[in-house]
Amino acid sequence: MAERERASSANAKKWEVELATLKSNNLRLTAALQESTANVDEWKRQLHQYREEVARARHIAGKVSVTVHYNLRLTAALQESTANVDEWKRQLHQYREEVARARHIASKGGDASEVEQLRQRVAQLEAELAQKNEELAQITKSKKSEQDAEAKLAQSQLELALAAHEGQKQVLQALNDQFARQLQHLSSIHKEINTALQT
Repeated sequence: MAERERASSANAKKWEVELATLKSNNLRLTAALQESTANVDEWKRQLHQYREEVARARHIAGKVSVTVHYNLRLTAALQESTANVDEWKRQLHQYREEVARARHIASKGGDASEVEQLRQRVAQLEAELAQKNEELAQITKSKKSEQDAEAKLAQSQLELALAAHEGQKQVLQALNDQFARQLQHLSSIHKEINTALQT
């Protein structure tokens, strides 16, 4: 009987040790689970921020696209204005030729009033050409300044968005690594509990 009591006492101690181990493992598992839950919540918050940053980056990319479209329209308008100036230059050249012919005719006894009308028309065309050249230069300078400012703004916004995107990506990677470590830790606790239950 004494032997039986000793064996019973040894089994009771063994079960007490097993119970203490299970309680300890249970506490560790509960703590790890709570920490993992907190990490998942943090990961969700970071993911939400990351998605917002991506949306902002897409919005900025859209603005850059609009700026590029605006610049293409501006370039087309400048080309059209340049074509108009070239046409005025061609007309001026024609009138100058006509004035030269009129002078030649006048020197041979032609109509002086016709020569004077042609001179006035040439002077008028030269004034118009000078005015159009000035307008074109002002438009080009103004539009170029606007274009440069918009392009710099869009570029800086895009760079900020890309930097934020990269930062968010690194944070998510760190959270993913931390989450993986927590899962491994939970897995090892689970294995310890299974081992304790099987002995």
